[in-house]
Amino acid sequence: ENLMHGDLKMVNIVRFRVDNKLRLIDLDASARIVPIGGEEESFAGNKFSSAILPPEMIERIETDEKLEEFSRYWVDEDEDLVKKVAPKPYKKRRCVKAHYIVKSFRKKEGIPVLEGLPYDLVRASESIDAWSLGLLAFTLLTGETLIPSNRDDDCASGDAMHLLYSWGTRPEVLKKLFKKIHDDSARDLVMKLLQFKSEDRP
Repeated sequence: ENLMHGDLKMVNIVRFRVDNKLRLIDLDASARIVPIGGEEESFAGNKFSSAILPPEMIERIETDEKLEEFSRYWVDEDEDLVKKVAPKPYKKRRCVKAHYIVKSFRKKEGIPVLEGLPYDLVRASESIDAWSLGLLAFTLLTGETLIPSNRDDDCASGDAMHLLYSWGTRPEVLKKLFKKIHDDSARDLVMKLLQFKSEDRP
């Protein structure tokens, strides 16, 4: 109750032999959902799979200063983590136009480290899981992944992260993608779950 799973994807849904019921596993990315104005804040993004995150979890960086600030924040972390959070370049006509990152963060003794972050963190909420559920439903209904990803369900490239960040700015692209869902009711549900604005998701 009042918990965001934060990593809702195919491999984290398993069927138990004992009662033949489906269950969610792997709560490493979970976070408590705290009402605005509560005594403490709870954020999404400490652990993540970037290809299942909603647009509000993606940050666009356009200056070298911001890139350097981001690199300094993660400089003391282990190599695998630094590689996972590394900015992905977005190219247009072979020129790098921007870099994209996930609004992630470090923890020290269980407390988020905010100093040095070049962006505001996103509060944990049901809407983040709603988005991931929409992506999962799209895959189950079409047999395709909506966001190009690698085997770890992270965005495969800066282009994939740009697709998330700019979600909805090219309606014709989304219309073409959603047409792959043949059932009208199912298509309507997926479209509602994949709204750009978090407050518009069910």
